[in-house]
Amino acid sequence: MTASGVDWSAPGPTLLVASILLLISLTSTAGASESIAQDAMDCLIEPWVVSDVGSPVQGVIAKLLVDRGERVSRGQPLAQLESSVESAEVALAQTSAETESEIDVREADLTLAKLERDRLEDLYQQKIISAQQRDEATARYRIARATLKQAQENRRIQQLELRRSERLYARRILTSPVDGVVVAQLAFAGEFVYDNPVMTIAALDPLRVEVMLPARLFGTIAVGDIAQLYPELGGDAALPATVDVVDAMLDSRSGTFGVRLKVPNPDHRIPAGQRCRIVFEPVVAAANSDDRSAQTDPAEQ
Repeated sequence: MTASGVDWSAPGPTLLVASILLLISLTSTAGASESIAQDAMDCLIEPWVVSDVGSPVQGVIAKLLVDRGERVSRGQPLAQLESSVESAEVALAQTSAETESEIDVREADLTLAKLERDRLEDLYQQKIISAQQRDEATARYRIARATLKQAQENRRIQQLELRRSERLYARRILTSPVDGVVVAQLAFAGEFVYDNPVMTIAALDPLRVEVMLPARLFGTIAVGDIAQLYPELGGDAALPATVDVVDAMLDSRSGTFGVRLKVPNPDHRIPAGQRCRIVFEPVVAAANSDDRSAQTDPAEQ
């Protein structure tokens, strides 16, 4: 008895039946593979986006916040540059922006100037003081009002300075531009960053499938069409892929045009970077039928 469960040493009909069954199985498998291979076209499964994350400013990497292989989300911090000076500037700007003493003093001056103006106005109406004294009180009131407005404007400027300092500090924190996985670390803590990327992020959901199709299929495939995808590592299991982009013109040198498809990959089960085969079943069948009709001799029909 062998591992397949068939006793090849058994004489007579048993051996003959087993041989026939094995031949049928092999023929069926080969036929299915040939059926896929006949209509399928070569393609490549790639990440939707591959981003080399760099720094908008020069600096020394203080620490890395993620490691290779980790999943990251859009906006998540990846690395921190040395930023002690920027941190101090943020603290200083925040203190200035939150200071209200100057406005309180100017409001008190305005209140006092208003009371004095009103009192001297009454005295002037009673002809107790001169017009000059009344005018001086009115001028001091206007100056106090303008000084308060200036203090309020300074407060707004200080708040803008705080926002500017915070943004300068934020530029020293490198964040992920996409939801994806860290596939490479290109720099480490203590290294100087100038124009070199720090790490590479690959967006793996969805995946992107690129395929070049012959010119005879041009115009038969549209955005939104569904194709059957056979990954290299997926055996004979087919995955649905949705057409996302169709080139608007042919490549005159190769006589082909490009199509990009989208494949959902929420749990990252499908590895990117593998080759694949893809079948546009209704389109390919119709195109093959047209080719056979064109090659048939009219006299034989």
